[in-house]
Amino acid sequence: MTTAAPWTPLLDSTPGWTHHRHGELTLWWAGAELRRDPATLAAELVALGGTQAPDPDRLTAWLAGLDGFFALVAQGPGWLLAAVDRVRSRPLLWAEAQGHFWLSQEGPPLAERLGLGPGDADPDQVIAFALAGYTVGEATLYPAIRALTPGQALLLDAGPEGRVTARPLTHHRWRPFAPDAVDPDDLRRPLAEVHERLIQRLIGHAAGRPILVPLSAGLDSRMIASGLVAAGYPHVRTFAYGRAGNREAVISRRIAHRLGLPWTFVPYTNRGIRRIMSSPGHRRYWAQADSLTAIPFPQDFAALSTLKQAGEVPDDAVVVNGQTGDFISGNHIPASLFAPGHGLSPEARLRRIVDGLLAKHFKHWRCLLDAPRLDAVRALLDAEVRRLGDLPDSPLGDHGLLEATEFHNRQAKYVINGQRCYEALGLDWWLPLWDRPALDFWAAAPLAAKRDQTLYREVLTETNWGGVWRDLPINPLRIQPAWMRPVRWLAKAAHAPLPDGRARWRTFETRYLTWFTDPLCSYATWPWWQVATEPRGAASPLAFFHAAYLEARGIDWAGMPPCPRTASEG
Repeated sequence: MTTAAPWTPLLDSTPGWTHHRHGELTLWWAGAELRRDPATLAAELVALGGTQAPDPDRLTAWLAGLDGFFALVAQGPGWLLAAVDRVRSRPLLWAEAQGHFWLSQEGPPLAERLGLGPGDADPDQVIAFALAGYTVGEATLYPAIRALTPGQALLLDAGPEGRVTARPLTHHRWRPFAPDAVDPDDLRRPLAEVHERLIQRLIGHAAGRPILVPLSAGLDSRMIASGLVAAGYPHVRTFAYGRAGNREAVISRRIAHRLGLPWTFVPYTNRGIRRIMSSPGHRRYWAQADSLTAIPFPQDFAALSTLKQAGEVPDDAVVVNGQTGDFISGNHIPASLFAPGHGLSPEARLRRIVDGLLAKHFKHWRCLLDAPRLDAVRALLDAEVRRLGDLPDSPLGDHGLLEATEFHNRQAKYVINGQRCYEALGLDWWLPLWDRPALDFWAAAPLAAKRDQTLYREVLTETNWGGVWRDLPINPLRIQPAWMRPVRWLAKAAHAPLPDGRARWRTFETRYLTWFTDPLCSYATWPWWQVATEPRGAASPLAFFHAAYLEARGIDWAGMPPCPRTASEG
């Protein structure tokens, strides 16, 4: 009589996952490994484990050798392994209830299995989520459900008596807080070579299939498109989207024209975006992308679903965006961490890192910016920074702990999880600027190379792939629609003489004008009057997405007090 396994992977109905058998081993696999197919990987796991749980050290080394973007769950006789790649390009969640373990990519099925409701949410994580749009650390919104973080794995071993031992493993750590002592000028040629490798690895994955690039006026997608042209890849298409006439799209079209690439524009209107956001297809995407750790990425779905319906996206297309070159090259490091920190105590250095994270990301609802709630989030961030690494010997590496913390949280949970959009539409993807050579290079780059993205910008300009780097503007600003320009100018002028006029103007613009001018129609789901009269102080359109996500789960985020333990500790 076969004894039921003490765990259940809930993956068979999740888009992108495939199921493979090799003897007594079952492998659930999602993603792409550049050198081996899933059948080969399954055979290697059998060789590692056989009829017993693999040795953790050998297993960790095997995972570290995988090269690509992936997540996997492998089940052998009496053991189970769950793992995500270096950047957590696909999430994996796990929970244990009454001796049984559950694993899933999607959060709602897991929460339903455990019978979790609004009262089971962690108050401090709810506050962090409302303020920033994501949880902090290995936590989800519910303490009963945990998430694997970048480079992590979980090994479950039933043992001879059937008692399950859960062992976390780490097969990769991104450590930008231990940079090499090198002159940035000496890194120009190495970075140019890294860029060439990233493009060649992308081409290897695409293997002749059409590559579709969402092309903006910034650095990162321009690097992808121009690099493919420089490498001679013949099947590249580009597209842009947003309000008609927005400056990003205008420059995107000029870049594509100079590169000789097909370019399509998808115009956004508030009415059109509202219709798509309420469609069954978008609701399915939202559910599939929900890992209980961040809001699903809201940006690309409208454009790509429109292009697919028009028959302009080949079924075998590989979507390649520029995420997240601006972050990894240094653009999110606050000015405070470029200042020498010599003489600061360890606690002062840690406070400087946490303050930088709070100021940049945890700000979307002004009603939550009181001392008790901010202290609760500060405690979460403090614990996360300490989890990721000790303070470097020199304060000149402190910026790297901030980068590592943002990487494990905002980037992995929210930005990189945007790839679920492509999967929901049946499309493959690749992330060159999160590929292994980029991770390794920027982990070792010194602080001076990252100030104002200096090294990244200079190398792109010097290389000048496709001739699009020296005279085409980068991230220009133009207010659309045109009729709003005089309205905006008059309102701004009226605020100028007031006390705190600049801050008051920003609040006025966000509340009353941005609904009409946001290039991506990000407020479209909510009517203008609701945005204009919102009493809780929304600082951005993302604030409304954060609130809607929590309210859909019955969570009273605005009235949520911090945990008593955190308030007393703070």
